[in-house]
Amino acid sequence: MYRKKKSILSIIALLLFLGIFATVAVAKSSNKHHRHHPKTLKILLVGYGWYRGIPEGQTNNAETVALALDGEKIVARDDKGRVVGKGKVHSLVIPVTWYGAWPPVAQAIEELKPDIVLGLGTGGSLTIEPYGSNVMNGCDANPDDPTQEVCMDREAIQPDGPDWRRGSLPYDEMVLAMLAAGIPAHRGYQRGYSDDGLPMATPGWYLCNYFCYKGPWYVQENDLDIDIGFIHIWTRPEYRAWPRLQDIEECGDDQACIDYYMERSHSSFMSIDDTVRAIRIGLEECVRARVQK
Repeated sequence: MYRKKKSILSIIALLLFLGIFATVAVAKSSNKHHRHHPKTLKILLVGYGWYRGIPEGQTNNAETVALALDGEKIVARDDKGRVVGKGKVHSLVIPVTWYGAWPPVAQAIEELKPDIVLGLGTGGSLTIEPYGSNVMNGCDANPDDPTQEVCMDREAIQPDGPDWRRGSLPYDEMVLAMLAAGIPAHRGYQRGYSDDGLPMATPGWYLCNYFCYKGPWYVQENDLDIDIGFIHIWTRPEYRAWPRLQDIEECGDDQACIDYYMERSHSSFMSIDDTVRAIRIGLEECVRARVQK
């Protein structure tokens, strides 16, 4: 009888051991599967649309690049080529207007619940912009009616807010990754104060700067777990050439004026394909940083 009970207990112990072993094996398998098939992050890529300074009906490079990456899967890898993170791009084009730029971004954030938000605007270089200053200045560009415009005269984006706000993207890593790929990118910075005491940063005081400041503020105010930031990309070369030609023509017979514009250097430029590649690389770094948090 004793031997029978001992045998039964041995069988029960063996079954318990096998059960625990199976549970551990499944857990390890699940973890392994999770490592090789990580959660796909949601990326909201926002590009500004038509702005004053380019011909009506033509397209801002920020819009073109954002839409070129719409639906694309972003894959971040480690030094050994192993996948460490994935993301999917959801693109949005917003107007270059003071009152119309942010509402569609806020709506997209509410509906999509993205992990990463990256804004794009055009300028004279590829600049990864960490900072936005608390200033709005200039007249906007209504794409529906170019004759209608709203003008800001050095007004605060957030009254009583900090002079600068900083985004939350991996700015240094993005710059380094682009440079390693042969893309001449650089990081923006705070520029101190103007003569009349207003804060300055490399995005300027126009709508690109508005996004740089408004984005981190919105995320903080709504207690959102989102990495958000902004990049300036190159505008089209013809959009630099045409205004220069117009400036020269407006000089009339003033030779000093003509010489001034004839002798000013132009910013460098990058093709759309290379710009898309640059933003893809930047997003890979954003995904990598997000999954490593």
